[in-house]
Amino acid sequence: MGFLSSSMALRRYRVLSSPPKDFREPFEKAVRAHALLPLDPESSRAEEKSIGWCSLFDENDLDLSFSKFFIDGRILLSLRIDVLKPPAAEVKRLLKLRQRELEAQRKEPLSAGALRELKEMIALDLRRRTPPKTRTADVIWHLDDQKLYFSSHSKAMNEAFLQLFAQTFNIAVDLEGPGFWAKAYADAVELADALSRARPTTELLGGFTGLRPCPHAGLGDEDE
Repeated sequence: MGFLSSSMALRRYRVLSSPPKDFREPFEKAVRAHALLPLDPESSRAEEKSIGWCSLFDENDLDLSFSKFFIDGRILLSLRIDVLKPPAAEVKRLLKLRQRELEAQRKEPLSAGALRELKEMIALDLRRRTPPKTRTADVIWHLDDQKLYFSSHSKAMNEAFLQLFAQTFNIAVDLEGPGFWAKAYADAVELADALSRARPTTELLGGFTGLRPCPHAGLGDEDE
């Protein structure tokens, strides 16, 4: 779900440095250079996946001028991933069907090389008739606050996002979560040293005895 939906997932990141003072032109060039390139079903090239930026307001808008993605001090984009891959089960089914037909005509089994070529031809034909699967996740970057929000908890989507963000803007980011919040609070109340000495409990490492396997059971016996 994206930020314009009624419900959404959210992952927070911190941008570790500020953008350059005059970022309009370099950011526009960088975003345009990393906009999604649609897959071509008619191409003989075996490209199965394409990753890039699209408009947050329209996933089919790939003409990303600066005014489209920069609004009120925020960069608004969507990560889009297109996958064009014929269903493996359908390729296998058609391969067996065509293999039986050809072997019946020739009255001899097909060689391993001939089977590979037949499989490639079937996959290419299915590719031309299979629409790409599209997934998107929205991005909001508050430049002044150095806050970055991504509307997906998927590991694969977040990995793709972090890689694309780094390639586009050449700026490092870090996950904002409990560890960051604990450190920020500890700094505010002058407990940074105490936090640095904190260690996870036996239960946090291995779980509670009897509820699930506890490989670290007994670690605390020495303190009793």
